[in-house]
This record gives sequence, structure tokens and C-alpha cells, in this order.
Amino acid sequence: MLDRVRRALAGRWPVEAPADPWRPAVEAADAVERFLAHAEAGGVEARRFESPDAARAWLESWAAAFKSAATSPRVPAPLAPPLPAAPPEEAELGVSRALAAVADTGSVLLSSAEGRRLQLLPPVHLVWVDEAEVVQHLGEALGRLADDPPSALALHSGPSKSADIGQIMVQGVHGPGRLVVAVVRGLAELEARPAEEAKTDRGPSSPTPDALDWEAVRALAGRALATKRGDAFTVEKVTENTAVVRVGSSGKAYTLRRRCLEKAARLAAAGTPIPGPVAYRKLACNEAPAYAWAVLRALGRV
Repeated sequence: MLDRVRRALAGRWPVEAPADPWRPAVEAADAVERFLAHAEAGGVEARRFESPDAARAWLESWAAAFKSAATSPRVPAPLAPPLPAAPPEEAELGVSRALAAVADTGSVLLSSAEGRRLQLLPPVHLVWVDEAEVVQHLGEALGRLADDPPSALALHSGPSKSADIGQIMVQGVHGPGRLVVAVVRGLAELEARPAEEAKTDRGPSSPTPDALDWEAVRALAGRALATKRGDAFTVEKVTENTAVVRVGSSGKAYTLRRRCLEKAARLAAAGTPIPGPVAYRKLACNEAPAYAWAVLRALGRV
């Protein structure tokens, strides 16, 4: 039998795997324009803002039409609607933070870590998108999440609608009847702003850029954050050499060591890419890498 296998393989050579498929280069601005056009064609109420401040000003007036909201912990505090909190099944408005937006289909990519109830039960769903996270196609969006993907993803391409009964189109049958997507330039910078402001307040004695300002880490105490895949957690306390975080879904606590965070910050400052928890684990420390990386992300260090 082995002789037959050898004869069959004789004269054959290994073939290299094909390179990534070629795609035409498109400017990022064009991706945003295509996304907005395709989203609106699918029934999305699309908005675009040049700054987080402009988005916040719009939100304050727009959200006045609602009485309550269920807001994802991934949404930065300045862009959380000033409304009483309510569970998703009772809230008039659900607010999410997208992982990415796909120009080809006008879709937003949402993490299951936010909870599907928040994304499906409120009659109106507002989704914030960072302009830098608008990509051309789904493959590109999934590639960005390859380092630490969530357990499940949802691709929302417009309001819920169905024509199952009598071929009459009805919106809001299986989910929100209105999907509002707001693309904001500089949203990631807004998410890191509290820590950056803490650094600025320290004046001329602030540490050098490649050092991790531990006072900025202390300033995160009590703040709700989220991992790259959207799992919510809180920085519970910060001591001289550790930071303790607590996961919202399980209540489990993890300890992040200062020396590990400082090592990763030095590597990033020296130009070493640390795009996600997997890279953090390989380069810095194998202790709760998802939460450690998210802390550094909140500080604007990765």
C-alpha cells in the first residue's frame, strides 16, 4: 500500500498557499461614504460627526424623546444618553458600541458580550461607530478581531423587518424598528480621554512618554471598561504594585501586576505592536491578558 502512495506522490512538489486575494485600494474616507450610503439604503438612520463633542451635543437633544435607556458598558460615558437606566425589555432605547462597520453592506458588527437583549429588545437601537473602524468588507472586519474574537458576533444591516404575513412589510417584528448608526471621528480618543486628562493634570513632573504613569492607572479605579471583544469589567482598586479588576458577568476578580503592565507599556512605546491580548500574553505577561490589555488601551498606551 505504501508503494502505491509513493508512486502516486512521485514527481509532485508542494504548492504554496495562495496569497490574500487582491482587492482595490480605497481611501478610508471613501469607505465611510460607502458605508453611510449603503446603510441608509437599508433603512438605517445614519449620522456622521467630526468630533465626539459634536456627537455629544446631538445626543443630548436627540435622546430627549426617550424616557429610558439600556446602555452597553462599552459605550464611553460622555456618549451614554442622559436617561434613567432600564433593563432591555423595558427600555425605550438601546445603545451599543460597534466593533466595526462594513461599507460593502452598510452593516455594523456587534459583540455578543453586550448581551443580545440590549441589541434586540428596545424598539430603537443607537450604535456608535469609530470612523477609523469603518472597513470595506466583512473579511477585513473579521481580520481585525482575529487576535481576540468574542464568542459570537451579530451583523446588523438595518431595522428589523418582515413580510411573512400577507407579503406586507412590517418593521420592528423581530427586533428594533429603528436602527440609528452614528459614525464619530476620534471616538477611540474619547475612550482614553479620562486617563490622558489625569496625566495632563500632573504638570511638568509627569513621567516620560515610555513610562507607565501609575497615577493614571489609579485614576481608573471605579471605572467600567470592556475587553477588546466587549466583556465588561470594573477596575475595583489599585494598590502600589497591583490593579484588581472584577468581571461584570461572573463577579470574578483578577489581579494585574504593575511590572507586567509597565513592561507592555515600554514595549509599545518602543514601537512593538501589541494589537490585542494574545500579543500582550506573548510579549509581556500571561496574567489576565484580556483585562490587562484593556487597561492599557484605556490609558492610550496600546
